[in-house]
Amino acid sequence: MKTNEITKTIKVARGETAPDLLISGGDLVNVFSAEINRDIWVGVAGRRIAYVGPAGGIKPGPETKVIEAKGALIMPGLIDAHTHLDSIFRLDQYVPYALASGNTVAVTEMATIANAVGYHGVTCFLEEAAAQPMRIFTLAPPLIPPFPEYETSAGLDFDQFENIISKDNVLGVGESYWPRVVDLDERALIRYAAAFDRGKTREGHAAGARGNKFMAYCAAGTTSCHEATNLDEVLERLRAGLAVMIREGFVRRELPGVAGLAQTKVDLTNVMLVTDLADPEDLLSAGSMNELVRRAIGHGFDPIQAVQMASINPARYYGLRDLGGVGPGKLADIIVVESFDTMRCQQVVLDGKVVAENGKMIIPCPRYQYPAEARRTVKLKPVTPEVFQLPSDETEVTVRAVGYAGETITKEVTATLKTSRGVIEPDPAQDVIRMAVFNRRLEDARPSLGFAAGLGLKAGAAAISLTWDTNNILAVGVSESDLALAVNRLIELDGGVLVVKDGAVMAELPLPIFGLISELTMPEIVGQYRKVEKAWHDLGSTIPRPFLTLQTYCFTGLPFIRLTDQGLVDIRRRRFVPLQVK
Repeated sequence: MKTNEITKTIKVARGETAPDLLISGGDLVNVFSAEINRDIWVGVAGRRIAYVGPAGGIKPGPETKVIEAKGALIMPGLIDAHTHLDSIFRLDQYVPYALASGNTVAVTEMATIANAVGYHGVTCFLEEAAAQPMRIFTLAPPLIPPFPEYETSAGLDFDQFENIISKDNVLGVGESYWPRVVDLDERALIRYAAAFDRGKTREGHAAGARGNKFMAYCAAGTTSCHEATNLDEVLERLRAGLAVMIREGFVRRELPGVAGLAQTKVDLTNVMLVTDLADPEDLLSAGSMNELVRRAIGHGFDPIQAVQMASINPARYYGLRDLGGVGPGKLADIIVVESFDTMRCQQVVLDGKVVAENGKMIIPCPRYQYPAEARRTVKLKPVTPEVFQLPSDETEVTVRAVGYAGETITKEVTATLKTSRGVIEPDPAQDVIRMAVFNRRLEDARPSLGFAAGLGLKAGAAAISLTWDTNNILAVGVSESDLALAVNRLIELDGGVLVVKDGAVMAELPLPIFGLISELTMPEIVGQYRKVEKAWHDLGSTIPRPFLTLQTYCFTGLPFIRLTDQGLVDIRRRRFVPLQVK
């Protein structure tokens, strides 16, 4: 900050100089003192707040932009402290909905794009983020891939990691799965040490950590966790000194399970609301962090505490001292909200400028031009139906299958399948179908083959290139020919998700940028996503959200059994297991 800026701010605060922006007569949600201050005027000088107080302390001038806030609430801009913005939609499609609804800051992971294409993808994403009018901070991808002994991804070496975490707008090291840290994985330890040395956070993922393992994860210096699903887990993490991020977004909605926290006397300073990935449908219909605050209030949290969990708490956690509250000297990120009941934003001020009114942006969001090499990142050549065949000289075979146990959790299922043509056949009557995972970065990659149980498909096939964490190609289906069609169409699209049946594509959502990100508008993405899910359900499945489940069916970060490009893995026992049960 330059001295002339400080001088101007002081003069506005003293009432000697007119503010550039004046918000008059609203009720301030004071997140510093946890109270509502009535009939407040807020004066802004350039990028900074200069005055917060009663009417008469400052006066507008002829050039002052005045926002009349009588009957409304004045709040700090809202902060999403943990999200994933490096897949599905472009940032110029996300920002207009998030920012216009009061979400002025987001802190995002970048592991998805790092696993998919490596360092080049991360640098492109950082450039795209820097071009947006919203404040987008990032986290350095920690372990790419998380379990190299079981899976393959693009990779990110330590020198590249250091280049990323050294940047000012990179706030910490992204979520590192607890088994890697507790088992003294050298990659995890040196990345934690790099974050320690720079005074940056170490984001956690403690799902399943218990007892001494949980203590060891905390002792390593982990600073947060967004995986608490109930009140006991929230309290365990808070008592251990971790910041707790309550997840309420596309992946999981944890507010109902932790709502009992609102009735405790526990200090909520270290509690935050996060999306962990903004739901595209929510963005279109309700907004982003404003909707999370509204839901938290509906689940019994005090309104001021709910706002604190989405503003000052994350600002303090990340050391963003100029953000998170409406006070003299702070950066002027301010929202004017209709009421706690609706959390509808009437005005959004970012860096002292009005950027949105009544839920609509009034400034443009630049469209980043991805380089040509952001396309054609799916290197796999077209495949034939024969690659999906599992040979056997027996008449029937008992196999292990990856079974559906929840939207992101799997279980081991055994099934006895018949053979024909010397090939093990799926059995939709038992709800057991074919499953294949390809390393998308190799032209002649041979698939890792297995079976999926509980998905409910009676015919056809589906394929996806957005899979946690490696972003390899997953295909599931009944017939070999439909599986081949699904994978080959995915190659043509340069990535995406699609459903086929009887030699025809039923629905598809292309993700051609790094095989992860759509070129479509947000409404078009939601529309295509709905068509893909409908096609999936038309094939007999009753799984509520197949797009989410497909992303996680090879995911090694949660139990229990998963198929990766290297084979069938028992996550809890941390070992490969044979497909056939002897």
